[in-house]
Amino acid sequence: MTALGLASPLELLDELKRKVRALHQLQFQVLEIIGALDQQGAAETLGYKDLIEVFKHALRWDPKVSRRKIKQAQALCPTITPTGSQIAPALPGVAAAMAEGELSEDHVEVLAEAMAGLPSVAEEHVVGYALQHEPRSAKAFCKELAYRLDQDGPEPKEPEPVQQKNSLRRQWRAGRYLLSADLDAETGAKLDALIDPLAKPEPHDLRFASERDGDALCEVVDLALRASGNRIHGGERVQLTVTVDFDKLRKGIGGALLDNGDHLPMNQVRKVACDAGVIPVLLGSRSQVYDVGRRTRTINAGLRRVLVARDKGCAFPGCTRPPTHCEAHHIRHWSEGGETNAANLTLLCRRHHDLAHQSEWQVQMLDGVPAFRPPAFIDPLRRPRTNAIRAA
Repeated sequence: MTALGLASPLELLDELKRKVRALHQLQFQVLEIIGALDQQGAAETLGYKDLIEVFKHALRWDPKVSRRKIKQAQALCPTITPTGSQIAPALPGVAAAMAEGELSEDHVEVLAEAMAGLPSVAEEHVVGYALQHEPRSAKAFCKELAYRLDQDGPEPKEPEPVQQKNSLRRQWRAGRYLLSADLDAETGAKLDALIDPLAKPEPHDLRFASERDGDALCEVVDLALRASGNRIHGGERVQLTVTVDFDKLRKGIGGALLDNGDHLPMNQVRKVACDAGVIPVLLGSRSQVYDVGRRTRTINAGLRRVLVARDKGCAFPGCTRPPTHCEAHHIRHWSEGGETNAANLTLLCRRHHDLAHQSEWQVQMLDGVPAFRPPAFIDPLRRPRTNAIRAA
């Protein structure tokens, strides 16, 4: 093409249309890669909780951007079954149009949201309209289409029977703990009073409300376990008994058995041992009890105050979580002989504590400050990073 300054307005507009179409095609290819990562369980393989955390470190995407792209990828990309066969995407027409470069990510977001409440036969009509109009107009068209298809609206629901008794259901499933409760208004108000302050979003906190509430409930549990006046089991403070094979403990493989009969992966055993009352029960080669150790409260109040003064909150690079939301992490694992002192401890929020135990992020002390070496897929040189926000 000739120099932009010498081109006519029509020539410039034609070139812009070609570039934008190529951009849309490239964006679709990005979604295809994201869809493949999602289906392969790449986050778990890399030791992360989800792809949102992976993209934050590897691509420097805000969580809001990652959620949007993951949602679009799930709608537009085919699903691969365990047998290797392909299931067509939920929105094949939208996917085809974006693959050709005819629809933008903004169009896809509008159409995916609209199709959640429309029959599949409507996809052809909404795509046809979107190919001729901007996303805002397409959204209005979808809203009008939905109204015409169901002018009466949803049928009114029968009122739910009032539950008078408190009930709580607890279940372990695939390594996760499912919890549901139906409580009286007084207890519910007390629980809200505990959770609401902890679930308040911080600046630039893009977690969903349900995620903030879940993290807040975990913090309430941790606070209850740390309460000095807590007496539950036979007059003793809350404690955790972990039964583990001695060789597996030494090698850091396999899992352990909790006192409630459930199994816990070894990496989670090490995380629990960072800042909790633990009674280790070691088993010999024939599962006989090898040793029952004493419960050890590894982090006392004075040492925690030292960590708070030094780290000022979560020490992970870029994290802004305050000390009240943090746990103490042994840089050299306590189970491997790591000492319980300020030189071997750092404060981490729950999210980054999990990351330190489950991924290839490595923690070390540099000049008395916790430093973190990222995995090679983030930085091939694995240069150490510190929390510059805390140092400011």
